[in-house]
Amino acid sequence: MGFLNQLLKYKKVCIQCHNCPDADALAAAYGVYTYLKLHDIKASIIYGGEREIQKKDLLYMLNICEIPAEYVKELPDTELLLLVDGQYGQGNVYHFDADNIVVIDHHMPFMKKTPQTLIDNSYQSCSTIVWELLKEEGYDVKANRGLSIAFLYGLYTDTSSYVDLYKKNDIAMRDELRDDYPELERLKKSCMSLEDLMIAGEALHHAYFDQDKQYLLISAMHCEQSVLGIIGDMAIKVDVAKISIAYTDIDSGYQISVRSADRDYLANKVAAKLCDGIGNGGGHMDKAGGVISRDCISEQYAGWEIADIIKERMETIME
Repeated sequence: MGFLNQLLKYKKVCIQCHNCPDADALAAAYGVYTYLKLHDIKASIIYGGEREIQKKDLLYMLNICEIPAEYVKELPDTELLLLVDGQYGQGNVYHFDADNIVVIDHHMPFMKKTPQTLIDNSYQSCSTIVWELLKEEGYDVKANRGLSIAFLYGLYTDTSSYVDLYKKNDIAMRDELRDDYPELERLKKSCMSLEDLMIAGEALHHAYFDQDKQYLLISAMHCEQSVLGIIGDMAIKVDVAKISIAYTDIDSGYQISVRSADRDYLANKVAAKLCDGIGNGGGHMDKAGGVISRDCISEQYAGWEIADIIKERMETIME
């Protein structure tokens, strides 16, 4: 019996995304929703927080994929609260009191592992986990056009436009679902807002350049991973830069995006060494990414700023 099968004992299920849900959270929620509706379970997709979804690409995604996500301030009547792409009690997940809780997530573990928590940070997107769970139940995701587009776009935005895509399970989902989707192409071309543009411009304006080691370090305000990848792609075009490292804060720590223009310092190896013992990183020779855990650096680097941690590790990497 698969993980999703245990949900069928409930008649009413609320699927909760984190606050200001991104494409991956919405896609993962829609995957679980599709499975539950197939078995005549009364399911709903909800999210809380300070504001409703405003990004145009996400509104378009909700429309073309027919995802019934609802912004709520009170938990609807339900027998089960199921969190996707987030964990119960985290700061970016609006707190609803619930007795029965199930979690499906791909971030660093925040909760204790139980039979009702599926938390695996070896995946680059929560969409991939739900895709595998649906396949486990015999569901043909490729036959569902809207869900396929949602999963692909969720993975696309969580891997800096596929640039930082390197995990085999996530690659397998992309390859299996890939097809000619005009709607997906439109989503890809509208994933950057004017606010994102301003964040990228501000980040690049204040970039740090180590003249001795010849690498750029760029701090971006909280932004989408796709935007972080764009910042990295622009920075590595600087003629004197061997490596660029862009980073942004996320709930569990820091997302990093690494670009390399020097074969002596491959991006995947730099990302792996930057995250060694404090997170998870990897990718391709010229483009890579990773996540640095806030909990890990609080133990090993108490009182340190993330920029100083990266600089200290870069000194070792480039010696």
